[in-house]
Amino acid sequence: MTSPAVGVQVRNGPAVAHYPPGATLGPRVLPCYEFVWMLRGHATWQCAADGGDPRSAPPLGLDPGMLLLTRPGQREYYSWDPDRPCVHAYVTFYIDGAAALGAPEGWPLTRFLSAGDPLESLCRYLLWLGGTDAPGAAERTADVLGWLLHLFVHGPFAADAGGALPVNLRPLVDHLRTIWRDGPMRPPGVAEMAAAANVSPGHLARIFRRQFGTGPVAAVEAVRLARAAMLLQRSNLSVGAIAETCGFANPFHFSRRFRAAYGLPPRAYREVRPGEPLEPVRRAGLLALAQPLLGENQ
Repeated sequence: MTSPAVGVQVRNGPAVAHYPPGATLGPRVLPCYEFVWMLRGHATWQCAADGGDPRSAPPLGLDPGMLLLTRPGQREYYSWDPDRPCVHAYVTFYIDGAAALGAPEGWPLTRFLSAGDPLESLCRYLLWLGGTDAPGAAERTADVLGWLLHLFVHGPFAADAGGALPVNLRPLVDHLRTIWRDGPMRPPGVAEMAAAANVSPGHLARIFRRQFGTGPVAAVEAVRLARAAMLLQRSNLSVGAIAETCGFANPFHFSRRFRAAYGLPPRAYREVRPGEPLEPVRRAGLLALAQPLLGENQ
């Protein structure tokens, strides 16, 4: 079975595995390559390439939306979330002509699957193929897996341009859209956001810091301030009304937070109208979060 990119032979999968809280896997050594795609919950992966005990190696956290590629000969160990069930998809395979992709030691270990990224679409298609007995499904699986491998190693990735939202934050964005649609943009607590994203508060904080370089509370506040900047530029609402609309406790608190982000108090900003309201979130790397949230609230 030959793929458009490299020669791939499927060993096992594509399929979905479910784990109860606290489950582990390994230590084990795979004779082949494996993609692991986290769908729900959190896991840690540890690897000792020198044949030692992987449980003494630094852990790599795996959150929903992460795709892990392991290589033959790696001695690995998985531990699943102790508090909640976990689900991941997987496929194991052999490669003919891996040298065409460069030395496997230099390949990425993980990728985040993001909206608009072809990796996610290919993963979902692989799962569909793994659940059908339609004619040609096995050959098509090898083809799609070859493309997935090539893209995983070399790109392109929508997330590399800063224009994509991680898969595991989409439920949180949907939740914020819902609670903000018909009322003030009230600031949600960390526990509420974590529940919406189906992760623990600590895991949510790690996702935000890895993806955006800041915590979830600060990121959501930046989006609310961007909405306020738009209203200052494009409405006659009073500063007090804008503060209320954007979920701030009072005009004084709003003015203090707005000045810290935009360099001017709200009234001065309205008079000067200095440029693009989204510029602070763009500089902070938060545009992928801000755009879907502000799109329904403009």
